[in-house]
Amino acid sequence: MMPPDSPTPDMILPQPPNGTRYGMVNRRLGVLFVGRVNAGRSMMAEALLRHHAGHRFDAHSAGLTPVDRPNPYALARLRAEGVATGGLAPKPLERFMAPDAPPVDIVITVSELAATGMAGAWPSQPVTAHWALPDPDPALYPDADAPEVLVDAIFQDLRRRIDVLSVLPAHCLLALSQWRDEDEDGLRTA
Repeated sequence: MMPPDSPTPDMILPQPPNGTRYGMVNRRLGVLFVGRVNAGRSMMAEALLRHHAGHRFDAHSAGLTPVDRPNPYALARLRAEGVATGGLAPKPLERFMAPDAPPVDIVITVSELAATGMAGAWPSQPVTAHWALPDPDPALYPDADAPEVLVDAIFQDLRRRIDVLSVLPAHCLLALSQWRDEDEDGLRTA
């Protein structure tokens, strides 16, 4: 088995329609997870990607309408798994659309509102995906145990998705930004 960023023969690497060729990628890819309020799902995804593949990706998260503080159940779940939570705070999406923003190669929305609110928002051509996950806001659930159980399920789902994302070759991820279609897994470009 070849290492994740090893060169792949051109006959195996899918080429975009315009004939652009991709070689090895010698930098970390910027990944932005976007949620509704950037307090639970998107923040957990940021922390998990940083924890599992921070050597390959610069992970960030933001919200359409960020709240004042993170979801306490999300922070507790991350800490229980030994995932660093220092510096996690809700951030506005506008921060990542400014001219001096960190580069974003991949945008992953984690709420339906973010997915519809983000349509066509990126002037560059980042790879985009939508990971449909339920909202873990404790205010939505009258049962006292429900938010904790839901956050655990979201954490498990995110961990599986992050495991897959973190082993995909960077040059193949960047090649996706040149394609103009959508597959059944939700990878698409604007």
